[in-house]
Amino acid sequence: MKLVGIDIGKHKHFVSIVDKLTGEIILQPVAFSNNAQGFEFLISQIALYPVDSVLIGMEDTGHYHFALLRFLLQKNYNVALINPKTTDLNRRMDGGITKNDKLDTLNICDILSSNKLKKPYRLTSSKKFDLYEQKQLTRLHHSLKEQINVLSNRLQKCIDLVFPEYNALFKSKYGKVY
Repeated sequence: MKLVGIDIGKHKHFVSIVDKLTGEIILQPVAFSNNAQGFEFLISQIALYPVDSVLIGMEDTGHYHFALLRFLLQKNYNVALINPKTTDLNRRMDGGITKNDKLDTLNICDILSSNKLKKPYRLTSSKKFDLYEQKQLTRLHHSLKEQINVLSNRLQKCIDLVFPEYNALFKSKYGKVY
């Protein structure tokens, strides 16, 4: 099994590859761009191994990993998402204090190689990712509806202060004529 550790960044990511059985570092940490060209570079590095013998790990931080995650899932790779607190704790336990993008890739590989019964990461799939996106859109929709309600209430307050008789002139509030 080949373990691929990816440290996520806004404009560029870092990747390293480690052999799980021997612990040998097959690919020293190297940077690649957060775009299609960079993703193809990543694939060129891991295409040497069968898809089912590769486990890719990355931190589940912000939204910068979404494009890469979707790309890897479409290529049928096994992708594990890791809580950033887990990588931070693992780095501190190994004596590292400061965050270093290159070394974090190896830290992620170390977490992936865990033999614990309860794994310190969660495997994801296209279905889970699609569900996550739907959940985000639902939350955004709910948030926008709440904002509309707050702004409507502010508008009503201003109308009540400036022209209290205004509401009596219309059958319904907030229509086109209103």
